[in-house]
Amino acid sequence: MPPHSSSSSDLLRECAEALDSGVDFPEIWHAILKGHPLVVGVPVQAAPDRLELPLIHHQQLVFDSANKKFSLR
Repeated sequence: MPPHSSSSSDLLRECAEALDSGVDFPEIWHAILKGHPLVVGVPVQAAPDRLELPLIHHQQLVFDSANKKFSLR
């Protein structure tokens, strides 16, 4: 996938849709995020119930495990 073929909001939507269909975070990490050109690092445990993934352009994809929700920061 070329780096310009998707935006951070597209990635957020793809992850949210996977989560809504019952896919858990480890599977989303391996199937969607790990090799994605927008992701520039590994998940960091920012709080007991929050993982943050660094993205290009100094954004972060945040996974809130308590509320089962992704967001961008």
